[in-house]
Amino acid sequence: NTLFAFSLACPHQKTPLRWNSDDQEFRCPKHHSTFTPDGVLIDGRATRSMDRFAVQRVSANVGVDLNKLYREDDDPDLWKAAFIAL
Repeated sequence: NTLFAFSLACPHQKTPLRWNSDDQEFRCPKHHSTFTPDGVLIDGRATRSMDRFAVQRVSANVGVDLNKLYREDDDPDLWKAAFIAL
């Protein structure tokens, strides 16, 4: 019931992440970091959770601001707030 907009580049070395539907997690194929569906780091070489874009409701739609990317380690409060409850 929550909507996030992520950067799908692994925070470790920017390798494109892949969704693993069997385990319901994002995975980095290069160094095997794993992330929950809401982008929180589970395990691996990454040192932070997935980066999140700012999102907002725009009438009946959702807007994603690609110029506002929040890192968990740099902007923890903005990173935590970067979602929309559905």
